[in-house]
Amino acid sequence: MPLLNMKLQLSKLRQILALCLIPICLVFGLAIINNNSAALATSLTPTAQLTPAHPQSEESVDLDKGAEQAKKASEKAFDGLETTKELIGKTEKRKQAIEYGRKKASRKWESIADKAEKAKKSEASLNDTEKLTLDRMTDGK
Repeated sequence: MPLLNMKLQLSKLRQILALCLIPICLVFGLAIINNNSAALATSLTPTAQLTPAHPQSEESVDLDKGAEQAKKASEKAFDGLETTKELIGKTEKRKQAIEYGRKKASRKWESIADKAEKAKKSEASLNDTEKLTLDRMTDGK
């Protein structure tokens, strides 16, 4: 019996403490948030640079090999198209979407290959993303 009484008293004590501490924590929490919201927001803001660190110029990228790899990627975009349509394309709309995505990817790779060819002839320059893509394709990691 005394053990049961003690458990009931502890249970009541926990309830009383919870009822008293919850409002206090809420009030102090709101006060802290209202006073430091700007500091909190700036500390959570990402500050990473999104521009690639390398390569810096077309000379550091093997444009011949990059253009060749991009052309191959353009052709490989259609590899396994029918299998993908059978497995994933349950409806005609899905099949069309799969084909559209493959065509778009193929055109993008062709575009990068053309830009690499032009950059090789100094007719145009590549942006940082295109340089990095070609560099990675040519194992320039």
